[in-house]
Amino acid sequence: MNRRDVYELPLEAIREAVANAIIHRDYSMRGTSLMVEVHDDRVDIVNPGGLPKGLDKKDFGKISVRRNVRIADLFFRMDKVELAGTGIRRMREAMVSVGLPPPKISQTTFFTITFKRPMLQDSAEAGLSIESVGKRIKGVEKGVEKGVENLSVNEKTIYGLIRKNPSISKEAMAAEGNLTKKTVEYNLMKLKVKGLIRRIGPDKGGHWEVVG
Repeated sequence: MNRRDVYELPLEAIREAVANAIIHRDYSMRGTSLMVEVHDDRVDIVNPGGLPKGLDKKDFGKISVRRNVRIADLFFRMDKVELAGTGIRRMREAMVSVGLPPPKISQTTFFTITFKRPMLQDSAEAGLSIESVGKRIKGVEKGVEKGVENLSVNEKTIYGLIRKNPSISKEAMAAEGNLTKKTVEYNLMKLKVKGLIRRIGPDKGGHWEVVG
């Protein structure tokens, strides 16, 4: 069986954010470091240095001013970044494509980009605390139907398709649910984490099982 990892946050968005942080860091600020902070509700990438000189706030995300030209050229040659000025747009598109809010950006003497983690987003929509999220995931025995009521629209769509046809493929889910393949994979991961479905057998020849 071929293994395929599904990440909680779009890997391309995190990779782009880290690459941009390395490229645009203000290396003249001594005693500081680029930081990747993982919290219960979010991931923060904090970079020493605000907007580079010559770049206005209204042009941020549209125009690129390279603070470190040689580092930027090196990343471009390694094919780690694409067209200048398109990184923020690609990060936003990657997050929205899997049903998550676009990253939040704040600028002081440090540049911080925040990615919302999915579990807290779901709990906030359902009116739950962080502590109750863990209880909901682990306490499926208290009632699967009650858990289903708190699902997002995309989760309910995929859950319903699986109940209707346990042998349905990811491609068919995307077509019937009018979803992208990334959205299907992301929401399948969430349903499995919540204990509502499980996969029996390999990708080809196996089937889905609704728990309870």
